[in-house]
This record gives sequence, structure tokens and C-alpha cells, in this order.
Amino acid sequence: MDDRLIEALKRYEAAVFAGANDELNVADRALDAVEADTALARGRIRHARFLAARAAGEQPTDDPVELALFDRALALYEALDDTRGAAEAQFWVGCYHQVIRGDQTDTEPMFARARDLAEASGDELTRSYALRHLAFVAQHAGRAADARAALAESTNLRREIGFTAGVAANLVAEAYLAAEDGRTSDAGALLDEAATLATESGAHAVSGWVSDARTNIAQPKA
Repeated sequence: MDDRLIEALKRYEAAVFAGANDELNVADRALDAVEADTALARGRIRHARFLAARAAGEQPTDDPVELALFDRALALYEALDDTRGAAEAQFWVGCYHQVIRGDQTDTEPMFARARDLAEASGDELTRSYALRHLAFVAQHAGRAADARAALAESTNLRREIGFTAGVAANLVAEAYLAAEDGRTSDAGALLDEAATLATESGAHAVSGWVSDARTNIAQPKA
């Protein structure tokens, strides 16, 4: 059993059998933390199912349950003053709106807040995700320099924490940006590194992204 659930049970017993009713608030906070973590995890699982269906050529529909889970997690983390949890939940709220609903405008402040909360709490992984998706927002808005800067910062963070599969994914995105700038040779080099890292980390889906990018990006003749 989760330690927080055990803690809540102990507080319940202390209240019922010893009259320590003032400890019930402690139990509530422990259970709120469990609920927040569970809601966030369930939301991520639903998001993964959406991505899997889309990759399989299906047309998955908007899933309001996923958003409700992320919103609930965010509200609970904020009430608990859990900055790290709030950063991750805020990112996923933004990701839902950007990836599933195609909103590339209203999501910018969501990702910016997630980035700032993650930085404040020392969560470099979540900060790398927020920066990656801020890059997509900037790219969509035609702000190529901002997109490159955000993506480069995200990639550097991922290298530092050893998130190799994430580095590979970012390099694919960087390759597309390089191609848009007309730097096809740079794009090719980025894809070569992405392919190597994807293989080393077992990121088979990212290997597929590399193959797709090679097809989509015109490579220079040898």
C-alpha cells in the first residue's frame, strides 16, 4: 500500500480511537496527493492511447475525460502547494489542448507557466517538455528563431539528465526546423544522430519519426 494511504489510515484510527480529530486534515492532504498523482497518471495513459490510435491511422476523437483528469491533478497540486506536481500537470493541460485540440495559440501561456514552475522546482524533465512544446508554438507562429532557441534549450536539458530517447525526438524536430531554413545538410546530420540515439535507447517509435523525416526532407545529393 502507498505510504500516504497508510498515513491516512493511521490518522483515521487516531481520530476514531484516540480522539485526535485534528489529524484528519493531515489525512485529507495525504489522500489529495494520492488522488493528484493517480489523476495525472490516468490522464497520461489516455493520452498515450490517443497517440497510438492516431499512429495506427485512426481518427481518435476529443477525450474530455483526459482533460478533466489533468485539470483535477493541477487543482489538487496547487492546493497542496506542490510546485513540481503543478508544473507537470500544467504541461499536460497544455499538451491536451495543443496535441488533441490543435490549439497553437492559447497554449503558449500554459507551457510558459509549466516551464517556470518546473524551473522553480528543479524539474528539468518537465521543463524540457514545456520548452519542446513552446518551440512548436513558436514554429507555428512563424517565429523560427524562438523555436530553435526553445528546442535547443530543451535538447541540452535532456542531454544533461540522460534522457536519450527525448534527445532523439528533439533532434527530429530540429531537423525539420533546419530544413525550413534551407539547411538540408544540417538536417541530415541531425537525423543521423537521432537515428543512432533512438536505436541505442530502444525508442522504436522515434526511429519511425526519423524515417518519415528523411522522406519528408529533401536530402542533398552526395
